[in-house]
Amino acid sequence: MHDANLYVGLIEQQDVEDAFIQTYWARAKDFGGAIELMLEAARANGLETPDVKEIDPYNIQNLTAEVKPSREARVFWNPTRYRFPPEGAFQIPYGVIPSCIEEDGDCASDITEGYTTYTGENGLIRIEVNVERSGLVSLYERLLCQCNNYKVFWYLLHDHWDEKDDAFLINESLNTPAKIMRHLQENELDSVLNGLVTLTSYRAEGDTNINISDHKRIIITTYAPDVAAECRAVLTKLEYPEAEDLVSIDYRIHHWHYRHPNSRSREELIRHLGSIGFSDWKPGA
Repeated sequence: MHDANLYVGLIEQQDVEDAFIQTYWARAKDFGGAIELMLEAARANGLETPDVKEIDPYNIQNLTAEVKPSREARVFWNPTRYRFPPEGAFQIPYGVIPSCIEEDGDCASDITEGYTTYTGENGLIRIEVNVERSGLVSLYERLLCQCNNYKVFWYLLHDHWDEKDDAFLINESLNTPAKIMRHLQENELDSVLNGLVTLTSYRAEGDTNINISDHKRIIITTYAPDVAAECRAVLTKLEYPEAEDLVSIDYRIHHWHYRHPNSRSREELIRHLGSIGFSDWKPGA
């Protein structure tokens, strides 16, 4: 297993009759690879709906538990399952995941669906939305459909991906909700499931950005109160509660970003986006 790192993950199985957590370890190149190996092994062990709730790098010298099949295996696990009453915990979207390292402040278990609104002194309105994994894409589409035309769609490849500078790749031909959503569906692993990129649809009215952030939250920024009201109306209709202080993964919770092992590397994604009409853009250039 060349270049493999060891990771430890806490897998949760939610079931109305039998809910439990169980610890798995996996050797992989990165977090995304480890998560997929753990899920594959959990399913092979009979778990129908496993979900990796936390993950961290791990030093094998710290291992004291008895594990199966062995501590030398690519994937191994503690056979002990810790059962608890089913609670319907919030499912964080794919691409970002809490660490088990505890810090002062909020806990991942405190995250719930909902939204909060901030208005800056310069009039910029910011709406931040916690949405569960299963609803992320459909909510984004509902928000996009409040407008028929968009000026540009772009990817921000964040500097925490391979420790390189931020990179913006823009496409002005993705200018309708239908075109944007088709692109996201055709490139799912590299877009909505990639926790190393932010996706933005830009609407000229109010200099409005509708984002799926690298934390896989929906973030709307606009200078237009009418646009903000439209978005809030969508959220209200879908019964997302409004909160003044919403706990979210990107504030005071230690976490990791990851991508699926079958997704493109940073350089591969840049080349792919260039081949389908995206161009490099330098802010301020």
